[in-house]
Amino acid sequence: MPHLGNYTKTDLRQLDWYEQCNQGQLNRQAARFGLELAQTAYDFDLGPWLSAGWTDVTIQVDDRLIGGVRAREEVSDWRQAIMNLVLPRLAKGLTALSNPLSELRSVTSLRFEKETGKAIVLMRAEEDGRFTVAIGFMGTGKRPQDWAGNMRFNQIDHFHEGFSAIAAQFEQNAADIHFPVAAEALGREDLTLKEVLAFCGQPGSPFRLLLAGHSQGAAVMQVWAYRQLLSGVLPENLLGLGFASPVVSHDLPRDEAVCPLTHFLVSDDIFTRVGLSDHLGACYVLRVDDAFRQVCYGKYKDDPLFLSTVALFNELTDTQTGLLFCQAYLNALSQQALKAIGASLAVFVDYAWVEHLAELPVIPDEWIERVMKLTLRGFQKFYYDATGQRVNPDDLSLMRDKVSRLMASYGAVEFSQMLVKTLHLTHSLVGKEPGEEDHAPYSYLVVRAFDQLEKVPEKPNPLVKDETAFS
Repeated sequence: MPHLGNYTKTDLRQLDWYEQCNQGQLNRQAARFGLELAQTAYDFDLGPWLSAGWTDVTIQVDDRLIGGVRAREEVSDWRQAIMNLVLPRLAKGLTALSNPLSELRSVTSLRFEKETGKAIVLMRAEEDGRFTVAIGFMGTGKRPQDWAGNMRFNQIDHFHEGFSAIAAQFEQNAADIHFPVAAEALGREDLTLKEVLAFCGQPGSPFRLLLAGHSQGAAVMQVWAYRQLLSGVLPENLLGLGFASPVVSHDLPRDEAVCPLTHFLVSDDIFTRVGLSDHLGACYVLRVDDAFRQVCYGKYKDDPLFLSTVALFNELTDTQTGLLFCQAYLNALSQQALKAIGASLAVFVDYAWVEHLAELPVIPDEWIERVMKLTLRGFQKFYYDATGQRVNPDDLSLMRDKVSRLMASYGAVEFSQMLVKTLHLTHSLVGKEPGEEDHAPYSYLVVRAFDQLEKVPEKPNPLVKDETAFS
């Protein structure tokens, strides 16, 4: 049916679970809906959403807002049909990697002048006369500069600097995101997201917010939601669903960390353990088992290099150990031949290149040396920003030896390829092949394994004496 989600076949018109989830209860249909919304922030495939009555779509790509996609009221409305087809494709094109080598030069300079937040906003009129505004936050894109926000580990008012900056970018666009259909229904000349947020600060609001995001998108969702609650949005008018959510805050008072947000995590996914130290809201984890591996890892489930890489990733329990690994990898790689170094670094520019290594452009030797030097310097800075100290030489040596042994056994390029492949296999939101939509960790979670979720215990409150720590 045209109103069913592409990946979970959930009914995109059905939101009767909203209040239940807002009060902290798990709901499979809500999780499926959230996954569909989070994926739409990547592919901008709006067909099922428009068929389900969602309209007034605005897409943010970096510093651009693209509006004008609306549900067609009449079959003969060919102008709107063209806009509904062209505008999402335009937005998708703006997220693409256009010139890998020139963007690689930007990475080596460690300077990015613009935030790279991406989001999609939709609105739907409900039968009870209320309106639901859905916001999907996109995760990290394929361009090198899309990673810049992830690596800004300084704290700003208890929050990750990079995620906070992207959330602020979206927040600043609130007055320029319009809902003409809702405005007409309410007899108003105009209605913006900024005004919707003001309504959401009132009991009995005609509007409610439904948020979703994957990876960086789930991190930005947490920060943006917190900022709205702090500004007066009532908790009963906001619900967020995060997938592969990074940790975004540190030392935030517990009562402020209690938000109407639910996060879905997979135990093999390293990205759920990095950022700062804490999630906002409740977290549920799926423990990886043989059935999961069979479906989500496929032919790699018994691959020795893949298994070694997953085991290595599972030793990385937080941001500090993650950044330690990055430095150890670069140190080990620096001992390889320049050709191997260049080919290894290139696989991180775009995941699609992993499958086509022979087609990669040749990187001059002087660029390889410069990239290595500046990249290592960058990760040393990231480590210091995140921890307030330099890496322990003994810890670095131990981790470097582990990486060097894998490079010696399998090859530096092959190990680098497997790093990217493993990150993809353990972190993906949906499967893209027809008939294999649930062959990715998070679509598998919401479709096949929802009953296996375990709630992650809250951290003990250090301000309360004699509180027993959760095990």
